[in-house]
Amino acid sequence: MDKVEWGDVQGLVLSGYPHLPLSAYVLFRFRPQSSDAARRWLGELASRLMRAGQGDGEADNGSAGPHLAALKLATGSARHAINLALTARGLGQLPVGAAALKDFSVEFVEGMAPPPDATTGPSRRTNLLGDLGDSSPATWAWGGWNGHAEIDGMLMLFAPDRLALTSLVGDELAAMAEAAEPLRVTATGGDDPRLLQGEVYDDRKEHFGYTDGISQPVIEGSPRARRATPDDRRIHHVKAGEFVFGYANERRGRATGAGPSELKRNGSYLVLRQLEQDVAAFQAFVAQAASLLGGTEAAADKEEWVAARLVGRTRAGKPLALAPPHSRDPSDPVARHSGGNDFLYYFEDRFGLQCPVGAHIRRANPRDSKGPDPDTALRLSKMHRIIRRGRMYGERFVPATGNGADTRGLLFLCLNADIAGQFEMIQHSWLNNRHFGDLYVGSDPIGHAQVDDGAIVIQRRPTNLVLQRPKPFVRVRGGAYFFLPGIAAVRALAG
Repeated sequence: MDKVEWGDVQGLVLSGYPHLPLSAYVLFRFRPQSSDAARRWLGELASRLMRAGQGDGEADNGSAGPHLAALKLATGSARHAINLALTARGLGQLPVGAAALKDFSVEFVEGMAPPPDATTGPSRRTNLLGDLGDSSPATWAWGGWNGHAEIDGMLMLFAPDRLALTSLVGDELAAMAEAAEPLRVTATGGDDPRLLQGEVYDDRKEHFGYTDGISQPVIEGSPRARRATPDDRRIHHVKAGEFVFGYANERRGRATGAGPSELKRNGSYLVLRQLEQDVAAFQAFVAQAASLLGGTEAAADKEEWVAARLVGRTRAGKPLALAPPHSRDPSDPVARHSGGNDFLYYFEDRFGLQCPVGAHIRRANPRDSKGPDPDTALRLSKMHRIIRRGRMYGERFVPATGNGADTRGLLFLCLNADIAGQFEMIQHSWLNNRHFGDLYVGSDPIGHAQVDDGAIVIQRRPTNLVLQRPKPFVRVRGGAYFFLPGIAAVRALAG
């Protein structure tokens, strides 16, 4: 097993900073003719970036810069985290970065939303991601085709409360002032158009009401991996090279990070997408679908039954694959395994009678259900895992307050070492695929892509239940591909 140089890896790879629930994401452009100022800023910033660990053999005296272990003990103004990511455009404006761009993937260099062709229309990537219709890059607030595509990087700031976040944002904007300017976008989660603001709510739920962030891969060799159960290791442990450059991956290869690609070492690709959620439409659909069910259960219980089968978990987070078959009771106990996440599908629910084959969590991570045999399928699925670091934006939906017209949603962030084989593959081949798991219609029930007039198939006996979603409940409002460099790489870019 490779020994990961955690002291050179940015902290976001190992932690979503749950104890720093407020965050701001500053999309920026380098100022024209500011190469010297940009490099000075990066050199100063490198010492403030949160690391995943200490450097080998270094004492915990702060000399190596902030790291996750020290963050747990931090108080006052030291209780915050800063991370940095750059686009291909941003790397290209720095001498060291421009020379290394040939070693980066085509997906990263082209970006999430390549301009459309005047003759053939949207690019292959736009079609592959399903970014069409209301989710077309032509409609995005940033990162799309309407003049806000020129993004050089993103500064990610995390703090424990609003006052601390405001102070941190002010300090960092002042520090970058000569080198870069924030991109002004439609404000989310606040009234400052320079910021995308995110939040982890106290109940850990997203706007549709589901507990979020339950299932994450565990990087082999990480501190969390040493505390795992045998089931956890078998199902969730993934080699470091799937997420961090320079280490062995699940393909028995090595995520390139040495030699000519030394700049990539200990770095990762970061995907950011702003996903706007239409909570009112989602709730109306669930209520309408519940009205089609027979039986004598209360309407609220029927709605929970439908909602659970769209995602594959109850809103409290219990996986349906471990629940008694055919039950509509959302309070059915699930007492197995660590928090109800160490489960598989092949033997426990092969035909989707408990967790529908097309449910969101089954599409996003098929575990052992897609392959010639369950062991091979589980190994293959590990080649496509991503680490999610998303946060919510906007106020909670409360119909009685009249805030239904307000915008809200998810700032989806994920980390991977192969954009095409991980994020894009999940999006195209699993979430948006009408034939996923031998289905014949439909896409991800809570995704932004609409196929087959929004058909959603829920397996049950004696016949399947087929619902029609009038329109997607989610709309893409912005997006970009970034590179999250290692600390040494940030210093190299500053040289």
